[in-house]
Amino acid sequence: MRLTTDELVPSGEREYYHRRSRTRARRSGFGEAMLLVFGLVLAALAMEGGARMAERARLEKDGYAPVRGRRSREPMNAEGYRDIEHSVEKPAGVRRALFVGDSFTYGVGVLLDDTYPKREERALSQARGDPWESIIMAMPGIDSEQEAVIAENGGLKYSPDVVILGYVLNDAEDPGSAEERRAKEWTQAEAEKRSPAFWRRSALLRLIAERIRATRENRARIENHLALYWDGAPGFQGVKRSIERMARVCRERGIPFVVAIFPLFANPLDEGYPFTSVHDKMAALCRAAGVTFVDLLPYYRGMDWRLLVVEGARDEHPSELAHRIAAQALLGTIGTALSNPSLHAPPS
Repeated sequence: MRLTTDELVPSGEREYYHRRSRTRARRSGFGEAMLLVFGLVLAALAMEGGARMAERARLEKDGYAPVRGRRSREPMNAEGYRDIEHSVEKPAGVRRALFVGDSFTYGVGVLLDDTYPKREERALSQARGDPWESIIMAMPGIDSEQEAVIAENGGLKYSPDVVILGYVLNDAEDPGSAEERRAKEWTQAEAEKRSPAFWRRSALLRLIAERIRATRENRARIENHLALYWDGAPGFQGVKRSIERMARVCRERGIPFVVAIFPLFANPLDEGYPFTSVHDKMAALCRAAGVTFVDLLPYYRGMDWRLLVVEGARDEHPSELAHRIAAQALLGTIGTALSNPSLHAPPS
């Protein structure tokens, strides 16, 4: 018969060895726990250091690659628009494109010569063989109804050969509501600066908090923009009236009218883009009004949106690259509109 280890070892010694084994087990468990805690602390410190380095390395607000590194909102002409001076009387042999819009057409964050209206001026001159001028009448924060007034009362006096409306989804937002929202956001930001929470001393926690807040704000923004385009929504009705008004005025003068809609870049530019239905609704509106419509979304499809904005989520205005793509996309459409004057002839 085979004897077990416990039967071979005297009972006193067995108890000693059992206590020693339990002590070693406790020490081993304690050591492993301490190693785990130490590892977690080191990982947290490493992430904190990485977050601080990322904050320091963050580029200044700029719509260019780092080698460019310049930003300007100049010039400002006598009428208060970001453009050079133009004579009201069109010079002989010169053709003109009138661009109306908000901050996207204004070109916040990029140099004037790199905005899509100025790029279009050069592209049209080269492609069509005659000199072109871009008349830019854009202002940040305005809506479609204000854009219609600017085009009719200010832009048409320059005798444009084509009118282009740079449309952005927030053009359907009431200016008063937009200003109220911006003021609320600014007030909240200033309050946080004056009385920052204790945890904001950590770059890592700030980064996490910013990501959470950005996610919440983006969801709220998506819901807000979709609500602007519900059937019967006041903002959408205002857009409809404005585009029909601009189309009628241009048609009376035999001027091609083009509406180009920009995507909201801080969203996935693939099948996950949340505003495709709005783009479709705007396309239907323009078709019904007899307006040439250009959806710029397909030209940005599949691109990383961070390449297309001035500074990530901090400033989502189009970058120099996004303006360049918009100008290229518009060139063919404007050429087609100019080549078919009968489509824009005044009623007989």
